[in-house]
Amino acid sequence: MVTPLLFAMPTTKRQSSPMHTVGIAVMSLDACLTRHDEEGTGFASAADQRFFRQTMPTFDCAIMGGGGYRAARHPVLANRSPHQLRIVLTRTPDQYAGDAQPGVLEFRSDDPAPVLRDLAARHYQRCAVVGGGRLLTACLRDRLLDELWITLEAVVFGQGRRLIQGAVEFRFELLSTELLGPNTLLLRYRPT
Repeated sequence: MVTPLLFAMPTTKRQSSPMHTVGIAVMSLDACLTRHDEEGTGFASAADQRFFRQTMPTFDCAIMGGGGYRAARHPVLANRSPHQLRIVLTRTPDQYAGDAQPGVLEFRSDDPAPVLRDLAARHYQRCAVVGGGRLLTACLRDRLLDELWITLEAVVFGQGRRLIQGAVEFRFELLSTELLGPNTLLLRYRPT
């Protein structure tokens, strides 16, 4: 068993929303969210998967992109809960009408900002953004995240979908590090 290495600093809150919003991703050492052209995070270690399963119930809502939903559709459907609303952002929400369940699993074609405003208006307190690079980039660009949690896996793919899309520059403050497993490191950041 690996003893967690933890270094924590106090956090501050964005002023724009009463809801705490956290971007969550797992990536390779070369910042790939996927292995080559594969969908999903099949490369994630058992340690990251355990962390994700334990962490997700601490959020009362979550947002993900359409690609992430397609890759994780069966586990998402199997783990639907009235205690956690999941929203999938997709250009074609009608395509998923058979999977939709109001208040539990919803599909929208909006940008992240209006979706997060709607969630705050519906009195949700903690939102996980478990999106791909496009969704996380949009959330960072629009300053919608209070924190960004990255699980760093000790693999390199050379190509795959990247954490950040396009030419941008974001700065972060390191809040904590935690060793999840022998080769798996969780980094928690606050955008500055």
